[in-house]
Amino acid sequence: MMRTANRLAMIVCAGMVTACGGSKTVVDSDQRGEAGRLNMQLGVDYYRQGNLPQAKEKLERSVEQDPRNATTHTALGLLYDRLGDVDKAEHHFDRAVSLDPKNPEIHNNFAVFLCRHGKYARGEKEALAAVADPLYTSPEAALLNAGQCARSGGNIELAEKHFRRALAVKPRFGAGLLEMADVELRQKNYLSARAFLERYSVVEKPGPTALWLGVRIETALGNRALAGDYARNLRNDFPTSDEAKAMLQSERGQRP
Repeated sequence: MMRTANRLAMIVCAGMVTACGGSKTVVDSDQRGEAGRLNMQLGVDYYRQGNLPQAKEKLERSVEQDPRNATTHTALGLLYDRLGDVDKAEHHFDRAVSLDPKNPEIHNNFAVFLCRHGKYARGEKEALAAVADPLYTSPEAALLNAGQCARSGGNIELAEKHFRRALAVKPRFGAGLLEMADVELRQKNYLSARAFLERYSVVEKPGPTALWLGVRIETALGNRALAGDYARNLRNDFPTSDEAKAMLQSERGQRP
């Protein structure tokens, strides 16, 4: 989060314009910038609490007071995306990137948004822009997003490349291991898919996505007993999940 200015020093300057070597216009500008940053922080806090009306009010006020704050534009992008206003969300993400083009978090947030809304090529590009920053602390997350964009766009081979790069950065990256299991299943590399799922199960407790993958992988390998174990766990532990519903539909389709 962007660092706030020294409020005490600003107040002292406001009372002693000449001593601070600035003009009243500069002080007013500083005050508006500080007010914008404070409203931005309030807006982000409201967003995290789920109070979207208050978040919108504070963030819109913040961007009026400090229109060049990239963090505020990013927060507004996330907010409008959640509110279902895709055009406004993209506008604010675009503005954030233009204001702070070297910020990898902004690029990665924009990538997630773009891929979710079907703009896969640009989403992948934004994710890779985040990865390009050698100081970025979570390159595996951006590579995961790049891979998901590529896969959603129909390029499985490129998706695999990004997922493997993510695992090269962080070998015990659970989300990356799960994606590789899925990619290998799609490419009918069943033994490799099993190996990635087993590695995932060491790192994280399998949820519905992993269990449904296990059902399909072991079914493809002809291991009915292990497929049944995965299916039972999915049915018992996550009965209302989309994966459990997909499994039920699959079972009905196989019945004579």
